Amino acid sequence: MYGELRRHRGLGARGRLDADNTDLLWLPRSAVVACLSALDSYVHAVLYDRIPTVMRQNSVPGPLCDMLASVMPVKNGTSFHNALPLLRSQDSVAELGSRLKEERLSFLSYQAPEKIIVAYELIGYPAIFDDVADIWPGPRTSSDDIRRTLANYVKRRNQIAHEGDREAGGEPRPMQPKYANDCREFTGSLVSKLNRVVYDI
Repeated sequence: MYGELRRHRGLGARGRLDADNTDLLWLPRSAVVACLSALDSYVHAVLYDRIPTVMRQNSVPGPLCDMLASVMPVKNGTSFHNALPLLRSQDSVAELGSRLKEERLSFLSYQAPEKIIVAYELIGYPAIFDDVADIWPGPRTSSDDIRRTLANYVKRRNQIAHEGDREAGGEPRPMQPKYANDCREFTGSLVSKLNRVVYDI
């Protein structure tokens, strides 16, 4: 869309934009926000898919048990009474998973590296970025590199979404369409590797 609008305005395919056309740079900015939102949606989808299966295994990860306990606390008669509908349900695991989704997971954001680590610990992957790094060839693909790159994109996403992407003095931060393309390629590659780790595809 950025390229098409440049051509529509007679600006050519490349080159610096003048003040009247810098509004076009909100397209790559919005692409950065969309990339991180898509990553967040993907991680949520994986959790919603895998948690019911993990809950039916003999060994359930401790972090998941802790989170489940927070949505089904049984400490006294009142909390036990509140838990009875779940205990009586035909599929209590599915019911507990639904409660977890509605009361906890749907309110959490999974974009920053530390948040993604927490998410994958729930389904039994305590070192997810190490697992991803093991199958990501090329330079700057160590676990630390991947987390650092993601953290930088998340920081810029937050600057765009919460600060209007402006410096402290009010001037817009520089933005190049290549930055948005790099963000898209990185998040796409990250999701591909996360998918391979969990689903072996």
